Parts: sequence; structure tokens; C-alpha cells
Amino acid sequence: MASATPLRPGPARPDAAEQIRDRILDAATECLLAEGLDARLHAAIAERAGISRPTVYKYVGDQAAIVAAILDRELDRFFGAAMPVLQRSDDLQAHLVGAIVFVVDYARDHALLQKALREHPEIILPALTTASGPLVERVVGLFEDQLARALSRSASPLDPRSAAEWGYRIVISLVTTPTAALAREDTRAYVESLVRLMAIVDPD
Repeated sequence: MASATPLRPGPARPDAAEQIRDRILDAATECLLAEGLDARLHAAIAERAGISRPTVYKYVGDQAAIVAAILDRELDRFFGAAMPVLQRSDDLQAHLVGAIVFVVDYARDHALLQKALREHPEIILPALTTASGPLVERVVGLFEDQLARALSRSASPLDPRSAAEWGYRIVISLVTTPTAALAREDTRAYVESLVRLMAIVDPD
């Protein structure tokens, strides 16, 4: 890996400070992928990013703050990638199936999430399930408007929030409990069958 250009000390403009923060989070992500969630991040980040440990504390914070900042950034990237998918159709079945398949495939390709699921399920699973309230609210906020339009065209008795929460639970199930029957090429057919089974949409 090429050595990073050392940062100059002193206050930074807002745009420069954001670049420094991104540089720190990039290095932190590399550290977590290489060493896992048990890594002592500040020293490793300082070495990878070519900065001092006090600079890491200044721009991001302690280890818990670094992990939280990485999570927030990854969620922002996910929501940005998901928006075009959510805008493709107001047909309820197509909307739900497309969104669920997209999220499942996105999660399967997310190296850091997969590493955490393999090596630290005791940390990641509660964040996705029993302690998932804030994450569910973000998902509801992302899906609610599109689902409201789709539901207005269907005979489903569900409200948008219930539909979004149902979709979230299906995604978490498929991401955290993969089986041979859920190989990627079969995900769409499997999700379509679930949507029909749960009678969320009019089968016609």
C-alpha cells in the first residue's frame, strides 16, 4: 500500500476537515476488514492514514465513535444506492420484491458486514434485531412514501409502515440465516413466493 501524505497540523476549513474525517474512516474500515472488530483502531488508523493518534481523536473520537461513524457512513451509502431502485415502480409487488432483493444482494456483497456476521455475531445480530429500533426507523423513512403510492394502487390492508417493517424483517432473515436454497440466483423467485404467501398484494 502506498504511504499516505502526512497531514499538516493546525485547524482545517470545513471541507478540509471533512476530507480528513473521510480519510480516517477509510483507514478505519481497512483496519476492521484486516483485523476485525477487536482491532485497536487509533494506532492502526494513524499508521495507515499517515496521521497522529490525537488527530484521529480530534476528528472522530474514541473507538466506539469510530465504529458508529463507519456505520452511519455505510448506511448513508446504502440509502443513496437504494433510492433509484425504490423509484422504479409503484406496483406494490414489483416494489417490494425489487427492494428486498436489492438489499439482500447489497448486504451479501458488503465485506465489512459479512466479516462482522462471521466473526462477531454477538455484536452485529442485536444491532439488526433486538436493538434495531433506530435502524428500522431509517428504513421506514426511506420506504414509506414509495410504499404509500404502491399501496394506494393495491387491495392490501397494510399501511406503509407495516409493509416497510415486514420488508425489513424479511431482509434480516435472508441476510443472517442464509441457506443453499437462497443462493443469489434464486433470491428473486424466493422473495416473490414470500410476497404471494403473505398475501401482501393482490395475486392478480
